Amino acid sequence: WPGVTDVAWVSFAIYLVVFDFIGYLVHRAQHRWHWWWQLHAVHHSQRQMTMWSDDRNHLLDSALNDVIFVLVAILIGVAPAQFVALVAVSQLLQSLQHANLRWSFGWAGRLLVSPSFHRRHHAVALGHEPGSERVHPYGANYGVLLPWWDMLAGSADWRAGLAPTGIDDQVLQGRDYGRGFWAQQWLGLKRLFGLRWRGAPQSQTTIKSGAGRA
Repeated sequence: WPGVTDVAWVSFAIYLVVFDFIGYLVHRAQHRWHWWWQLHAVHHSQRQMTMWSDDRNHLLDSALNDVIFVLVAILIGVAPAQFVALVAVSQLLQSLQHANLRWSFGWAGRLLVSPSFHRRHHAVALGHEPGSERVHPYGANYGVLLPWWDMLAGSADWRAGLAPTGIDDQVLQGRDYGRGFWAQQWLGLKRLFGLRWRGAPQSQTTIKSGAGRA
């Protein structure tokens, strides 16, 4: 785009918005497509939100994400140095979003995804599994850096507060999503290929004691 993208900061801002829109679409697919959810569920199975939660993913899920973003970057001509900068900025902001904080950013929360906005995406009661009979049947607040796409698509949930995090069947039925890296990876593959899951429902006492964790 002569005269526009020739300016480094302008092209960077455009690429950032484009990447964020692609990220929003990918994130919706991770929740809507049953097979992809089996992998993405590793990320949502953490009951304690921290700045490291963004790095808790299934390796295959991460690989699919990386392939998509690299292909998009090649197709639209992102310079290698800008690609590195885009990834760095995105990862830093996503780490902040996953922190166990009440921050909503006030009016700026309409411009940038806050920890409070993203925590609602991880809420147990929201319903993440494809087919959940909820107001938001596949979840809400998919925005990666910008809440604009959620606002346009009607998938924004602005309720504040530190809601308990996790997955419905993990909390209510005691489904095992793995303790430790390799267990999480293996169980994700078992879910993906439809291998039988064996697990006993938790007692009501266990459920209640776990539901209040931040």
